[in-house]
Amino acid sequence: MSPEVLQYCSRAIVRYMNGDMTLFLQYVDKAIQLWEEEKKKERLYVAIEELLDLPTKEKLRNLKWS
Repeated sequence: MSPEVLQYCSRAIVRYMNGDMTLFLQYVDKAIQLWEEEKKKERLYVAIEELLDLPTKEKLRNLKWS
């Protein structure tokens, strides 16, 4: 989780404790939005090895590169 998301979470907690529910909800929404964007970016980078099943990996390892 990025520092920016944690910052909005912290702000939301403080606003909740002060009784400012409107600003609390705004900060929570912003934190969730940023967190979801981070998760989308993380999913873009997947190693090819993770996508292959074991038999395919074995076939690739046994290939002779000349």
